[in-house]
Amino acid sequence: MVLYGLFRPAPPPELFQQSDKILHLLAFAALSLTGRAALQSPTAGTFWTLFLVLGPTVELAQHWLQPMRIFSFLDALSNLTGTLIGAGIWWLWKRRSAPGG
Repeated sequence: MVLYGLFRPAPPPELFQQSDKILHLLAFAALSLTGRAALQSPTAGTFWTLFLVLGPTVELAQHWLQPMRIFSFLDALSNLTGTLIGAGIWWLWKRRSAPGG
């Protein structure tokens, strides 16, 4: 779903002003959480670093692969923020589920 949203030829319609920023944030929070749950073998530092690089990279790739789409610094920032929110939720969940936590 995230790839479809990022690489569709035209941007999704805006529900309200800047609603796409909320969608970017929610998508990357969900993607990072599910990605970390699925990929336990990389160290936490490696996984989260790769996801922080992924956020702006897919925004650039979107512009290169879909000429009708333009790079947005705020979209890239929303991707990064979503990843950081996902990392925070993951950290809280792991801390709470740890023995004695």
